[in-house]
Amino acid sequence: MHDSFIETKSITSYWQFLRMINWYEPWLIGLCGFHAICLLIIVVTRGYHNIQIFLFVGLLSCIYCAEYINQLGAEKWQLFAEDQYFDSRGMFISTVLSFPVIINCCVIVGIWLYESIYLLKICVKRLKKARIEQHKKTEKDDKKKAE
Repeated sequence: MHDSFIETKSITSYWQFLRMINWYEPWLIGLCGFHAICLLIIVVTRGYHNIQIFLFVGLLSCIYCAEYINQLGAEKWQLFAEDQYFDSRGMFISTVLSFPVIINCCVIVGIWLYESIYLLKICVKRLKKARIEQHKKTEKDDKKKAE
């Protein structure tokens, strides 16, 4: 285990852990702002699939790098924070980085599912319309042959 990590054995509940965090530190406010801006960009760009794919992959890359970010934060926390929050099990980084990013990714997936359902409904309507037209055409052809 790295020397600059703090042990999580002293934390008895998750809510106690959340209460221990000073949420008014500028870098935490900035991180919360980052998550809010990401959510806003996701909602605004819901019709632009290339941007959404780029955001999705970028956000998932942040989660992939969370362990490295946690390690770096544990080593350099004096440069940007008042307290050492980065624990050995990654509870802090999971709370402030990974969980909100996963929520944003779920919003993207939800948008994609909604758009897919909408497109499927349009396809079903077109198929029904084409079948009705085909049925009418065959009825007309049958009437002409009968005459």
